[in-house]
Amino acid sequence: MTRNRILGLLALLLVVVVGATSAMGQGSTTGNLTGKVENENAGLPGVTVTITSKNLQGTRTTTTSSNGGFTFSALPPGDYTVAFALQGFQPLTKTVKVTAGQPSALDVNMTLSGVQASAVVTAKSDIVSTTTQASTTITNDLSNQLPNTRTIAQAAALSSGVIPVVSLGNALTIGGAPTFDNLYTVDGAVITDNIRATPNNLFVEDAIQETTTNVNGISAEYGRFQGGVINTVTKSGGNSFSGSFRTTFVNDAWTAVSPQQEVRVQDLNERYEATLGGPIWKDHIWFFGSGRSAKVGTAATTFADAKVGGVTPVGGYEGIPYTNTIDEQRYSGKLTITPVQNHTLTASYLSISNKEGNNVFGTVLDTASFVQRELPQDTLSVAYNGVFTSNLFFEGMYSNRHFTFKNSGSTYTDIINGTLMRDKGRGNARWNSPTFCGVCGPEKRDNEDILLKATYFLSTGSLGSHNIVVGYDTFKGIRTSNNYQSGSNYRIFHSSTIKYNGTIYPVIDNTGTNYIYYTPITTLTQGTSTKTDSYFLNDQWRLSDRLSFNLGVRYDKNNAKNSVGATTADDSAWSPRVAVNWDVTGKGNVRLGASYAHYVGGLQDNIQDSTSSGGQPATYYWYYTASSGAQKINVGVPPGTLPPTSAAAAIQQVFNWFTANGCPDLATCKLPLGGANVPGLNRAIDGTVKSPYAKEYTVGIAGNIGASFSYRADVVRREFHDFYNLVVNTSTGYVTTPTGAKLDYGLIGNTNSVERNYTGLQTQFQYRWQWLTIGGNWQWSHTLGNFDAEAGNSGAITNSTEQYPEYKQVSWNAPYGSMASDQRHRIRILASADLPFIPKAMGNFNLGLVQGYDTGAPYGAVGTVRASNYVTNPGYQQRPTTSTYYYTARDAFRTDDIKRTDLSLTWTLRLFNTLELFVQPQVLNVTNNQGAITVNQTVQTLNTTTGYLHFNPFTTTPVQGERNTTTPTANWNYGPSFGKVTSVAGWQQPRTFLLTAGVRF
Repeated sequence: MTRNRILGLLALLLVVVVGATSAMGQGSTTGNLTGKVENENAGLPGVTVTITSKNLQGTRTTTTSSNGGFTFSALPPGDYTVAFALQGFQPLTKTVKVTAGQPSALDVNMTLSGVQASAVVTAKSDIVSTTTQASTTITNDLSNQLPNTRTIAQAAALSSGVIPVVSLGNALTIGGAPTFDNLYTVDGAVITDNIRATPNNLFVEDAIQETTTNVNGISAEYGRFQGGVINTVTKSGGNSFSGSFRTTFVNDAWTAVSPQQEVRVQDLNERYEATLGGPIWKDHIWFFGSGRSAKVGTAATTFADAKVGGVTPVGGYEGIPYTNTIDEQRYSGKLTITPVQNHTLTASYLSISNKEGNNVFGTVLDTASFVQRELPQDTLSVAYNGVFTSNLFFEGMYSNRHFTFKNSGSTYTDIINGTLMRDKGRGNARWNSPTFCGVCGPEKRDNEDILLKATYFLSTGSLGSHNIVVGYDTFKGIRTSNNYQSGSNYRIFHSSTIKYNGTIYPVIDNTGTNYIYYTPITTLTQGTSTKTDSYFLNDQWRLSDRLSFNLGVRYDKNNAKNSVGATTADDSAWSPRVAVNWDVTGKGNVRLGASYAHYVGGLQDNIQDSTSSGGQPATYYWYYTASSGAQKINVGVPPGTLPPTSAAAAIQQVFNWFTANGCPDLATCKLPLGGANVPGLNRAIDGTVKSPYAKEYTVGIAGNIGASFSYRADVVRREFHDFYNLVVNTSTGYVTTPTGAKLDYGLIGNTNSVERNYTGLQTQFQYRWQWLTIGGNWQWSHTLGNFDAEAGNSGAITNSTEQYPEYKQVSWNAPYGSMASDQRHRIRILASADLPFIPKAMGNFNLGLVQGYDTGAPYGAVGTVRASNYVTNPGYQQRPTTSTYYYTARDAFRTDDIKRTDLSLTWTLRLFNTLELFVQPQVLNVTNNQGAITVNQTVQTLNTTTGYLHFNPFTTTPVQGERNTTTPTANWNYGPSFGKVTSVAGWQQPRTFLLTAGVRF
């Protein structure tokens, strides 16, 4: 066995031993370069191909096969110089860009000696991919020239096929998939949150080398997603010392006032970033370190009622201005070691300290709902890549991530200060106490990953060449959480509130529409484990110079254990991936492509653990009714007069009634249960819960026109299947609690009884001309269905149409239409121009532009109906009192179309040939366009507001009309703020100035 092979095996053993205690992660930190060398349209064997790069330790050399093919795998991303040499032929040198997570190709034609002089050809670096895998790469250099905050999410959002969903906190939907089902990695470590699956900010902006977003036609090497793959790689140092120091200045007063007329204050905040990298031993050991320190304050307001004639109604809410503050430090270190040529170890570590002031969960009415919390996190990845022979390569990786919530919730556990109040008249807005409990123990959301991959290049003569990848990936999400819903374990849902002299008073009706909600945790968590073992095989098959294929298959095996150690998922799925690409002219001008892919999503931890009692709250609720002795509180108090009952007194009065009826002990409680869900008792997994999956069909065209213009257009169809589901019907039965109470029994599994699908046209282009680079994309898309599959506060959710089906009808309970994530048109134009008319002695001036246009998001008038009044109970123990009812079409309305122009001007001045000074002012939303991005959607019915009539939803079309407390005639109406913005966050970002300055060397 050769020394290289022995060293490679030892390095692999080190990786496996390091990761043996636990397993997980799937990012790609390397790319591959394949190509063919020809002479007079015939493959040229025996050519020596040598590559060098400032990102590669040492050099790599190979020899072309019998048909002229060659490959280099496991390459760090970056710009490469590729030299071709063969006796009797003119030497040739080219440069090419290699990107992590997507293939790069380089074909050359060599001529005989004396025919032409040797040449150095610079290959262009495109953000537009021309392979069957649709990808967009945003490099650090490009990001630095554009007006943006340089985050991973913002880089991904510049890609065609990607849409930030405002109603879900700007989480990204890719190809119409739920936002929780994308795969985000940094240096191979998975950085997605275990519950909401949004990316954590595990990066230092100046340390990012590139971010690649894969949106369709994705290789079988990637799994655990229905949407897309966002892959970020950080810098690694080099044979020369390099670094940077940057300060970004942000001031609340530099942001224009939105139509909400919030108060801006002079509050200058600085964000500092520093990087340093270089050699410890040239070509053998490099280091790279970075740090970031930021204290940021963001102005916001609590809930505000819509103004009438510019005036807030008497007793209404104007909104309380406040500042959300974040004090955060990030540190990272990376070590790249090549002890011998062709074998490299890389270790990357990032740690974050985060303290957040005035955090809020959901829509809040008061400052008592604010939370002061900490969110520490870190990630580690260790990777090995080695060249065993000229056509055999191996990669291995171990990674983990830790993320903790500290003090995230109420600091009170008593009944008065620890009870969360929910104002039903204002969309269940929260007040009196924060959501969750901040003194009941931290929550931990961690993961681990092991990835092993081998690549073999096979040249088969008449059957072309094959780049074959085979691998194994084992990923595990680990969560430890006792999910207390409030400090006291209680919530009160009540009719409305009155605000007088800055004080909030609850309005609590006793007609059976208000209720007390009890959420005790009976069993503490043992921690969850959501594990997926995956095997994959992928072949990039180049049959000829004009025809190539991608053939792949992936096998994923889930094994999940809930918070009491019970197995809840033991399923498996195959994922075929097939693509074809035909170069019509043989010159790259026009490439036609088509693909089919089957994407199996990541198993969602909150679903597989939803039936466990460990750390999960049970839910019981009882209606506050006159027949049980409940008294009205502050009902009918005229606006502008002092209500007689304070919040503390009202809460005490409700609990006096509650305990007088022997509650919450089910053995003594005299009140009928309005509903209940007891994890581990009346909910169970129906056999095994499976991962949802998507089928994708694409056809497209891509290519180059000349040396300056590249383009791509894809028609994409995605169909989603196996949605998470909850079934409660007459056949599922009921269970009896130890105290004798009977609860309806439900089964959680998967269903295809609801729909979600996506159709889109995704286009991209890029053009270079001397000092100008311009690119961008336009996408038309339509996401249709009747199940959104997610909620912003909880990630994945279960379908409810099969829960108490007698009390609902799909036509009004879950109508078909545009999904909340639908955005019909999205346009991004990117431009970077080095201004040519300024003398070089004054430095370089670069003008950056991002022009955006987004059509609005759909919404409808969704309220409730008392279907139970018109249904004979078929035998349920807790029949639903109300059911969801769409009073309009799901997509009857849309928020405003959003137009935005962002500009930057970057001045750089080089000193002493190595030091570069730079200053960059930015203006976001230059023209200060003001569009509504989120609006109030409250609907009034008799279930929430007096003055309306009930109606039979199965036989009657509801009448819309004005509220009338004396002689009601209508069934429903829009709330007074419906369709209106009620907080600062509801408006697009006003015009904002930023200033960045620093040095690079």
